Amino acid sequence: MSTPERSFEQLNADYARHRAAAMESAQRMQAVEATVTSSKGLVTITVGAQGEIRHLSFNSKDYRKMAPAELAHVVLETFDKARESALQQVAATLPAFSFGGLNARDLMSGRIDWEQLLPEKLDVDGFVLPGQ
Repeated sequence: MSTPERSFEQLNADYARHRAAAMESAQRMQAVEATVTSSKGLVTITVGAQGEIRHLSFNSKDYRKMAPAELAHVVLETFDKARESALQQVAATLPAFSFGGLNARDLMSGRIDWEQLLPEKLDVDGFVLPGQ
């Protein structure tokens, strides 16, 4: 078998391996759920991998005695904790990688300094094209 054929076979094998890993990660992500109950047990929220609310329940009728702003705070705080838990689970399903010093968790959570990652002007001093 010649070298180009071997290289092509290796490329196909590498692709198949990476594709299988990506498909497995996608399936694990779809199954992610996080359920959190508020500190006083008033509300329980379940979110999916994308942070979408899949279930919300009030565990007592005590919410009726709360001021609307207080109830909203409890619901949003509980939702944020559930979403963060789901985000951690999703990040754990992804292969480890880094791009521009950022990892998957940074990219998914929106904690990106786009000005630093994509500066207005490229610094190409000392850059040499391959083969030159």
